[in-house]
Amino acid sequence: MLNERFLFDDQDVMTWMRDRLLRHLISGKANMKGELKESLSRLRLNPYYTFPAIALLEPTAPYDHEHDRLAYLENMRADLQERVPEGSVVFLDEEGRIGLLFSWVSKEVLVRVQAMLQQRFPHPVNIGVGKPCSHLSDIHLSYRQASAALNNKFYRGTGQIIHYSEIRRMEPVGRYPAEKERKLYASFRSAATEAEIAEAVDQFYAALLEKGPIDVTSMYELTIRMLVGIEKRVIADEGNGGAYKPFEATSLVKIGTLDELKRYVTRFLTGLWEVFSPTLKESHRSLIKKTIHYMEQECQYASLQSVAQKVFITPTYLSLLFKTNTGKTFIEHLTEIRIDKAKDMLRTTHYKNYEVAEKVGYQDSRYFSQIFKKKVGVSPSEYRESICK
Repeated sequence: MLNERFLFDDQDVMTWMRDRLLRHLISGKANMKGELKESLSRLRLNPYYTFPAIALLEPTAPYDHEHDRLAYLENMRADLQERVPEGSVVFLDEEGRIGLLFSWVSKEVLVRVQAMLQQRFPHPVNIGVGKPCSHLSDIHLSYRQASAALNNKFYRGTGQIIHYSEIRRMEPVGRYPAEKERKLYASFRSAATEAEIAEAVDQFYAALLEKGPIDVTSMYELTIRMLVGIEKRVIADEGNGGAYKPFEATSLVKIGTLDELKRYVTRFLTGLWEVFSPTLKESHRSLIKKTIHYMEQECQYASLQSVAQKVFITPTYLSLLFKTNTGKTFIEHLTEIRIDKAKDMLRTTHYKNYEVAEKVGYQDSRYFSQIFKKKVGVSPSEYRESICK
C-alpha cells in the first residue's frame, strides 16, 4: 500500500484528491464540520476564509473530442490558480465547469480573472457568482447560487460576470401572445430588407419582455410555436415553396442566449421572405446567373462560401436560392461544371489524370476518378482512350 506522504508528493494525485474533497463539499451531502479544516490542511489548502463564496466559470469553446475539452479546462485551471489570491482554490466540478473558492473580501479578483481569460483564451467564459457564506461548511449554498446565476446568461449574454444577487425572478408565459405574432407577421410581409425583418423581431421580443424576464423554457416553446405559425401562414398565402427547407425545432433549442435566438429567428424569417417574395424573382435570376459565371470561371477554387462572398449574400441564402431557381444544389451544379471541364481537358490536352483533377478542383485524384465515372459512366483514362480511338 502506498504511504500517504508519497501520495501527497504526487501533484496529479494531489489535484485529484482536492477536486474530490471540494466536489463533496459543494454537494451539500458532506457532514464535515468537525474534520473539514483538518482535511483541507492535509491537502495543503487554506482552511480559513473570510465569508467564503463560489464562482463558477463555464467555457463556451467548442470541442471535437472529450480529451480536447479536458485539456482546455486544465490549461485554464492552471492559469487561474497562478493568478487568484493566495488561499483561493481552483477546482473542476462534475458538470465540466471550473470552480473558484475564495474569500468575499477578495471578490474584486473576479474582474481581473475575466480580463485575463479574455486575453489568453479565444472564446468567452461565463462566470456565475454565488453569495458569500458565514461558514465554509455552508459553501454548497453559494455553489448552487453560482450555478443558478449561470442560467441567467440567456438574458445577460456570454462572457459576463453574473451575480446571483442581481438576477431577477423569471416567470412562465400565461396565454400565448397571438396578437404579437400577428403584428410580427404583418411587419414580416411588408418588409423590404433583412434589416426591417431584424427590427420587427427585436420589437416582438421587446414586447414579450416588457414586464420582465420570461422562463427560458417558455421562451423556447413560444418561439417554436411562433415560427411554425408564421411558416404555415406564409405557405398558405403563397403556396408550395418548392425547395424551401421547413423549420426544425431541434436546431433552435441548442441556442444559449436571447441575442442568438433573435438572430436565428431573423435568419429563418429572412429565408422565408427571400423564397416567397414575388418581387425578388427577377433579381434572383440575375444573381444566379452571376453565381454560375463565377463557378465556371473559378471552378478550381470555387465553394459555396467563396461564391456567396462574391455575390454579396450569405451562403445559406445562396444555397436556398440556387436550389429554388435551378432545381439543383450548388454542389451538384459545380460538380457538373467540373466534370465538363475535365472532359474537355482529357480530349484536348496531354495533362495526366491527377493534373486534370487538380485543375478542376479535386486534390484527391482517386476521388475525382470516382466522381467522373459516376457521372460519365467510364473512368478518366477510359474516356481519353475512347476519344483517341
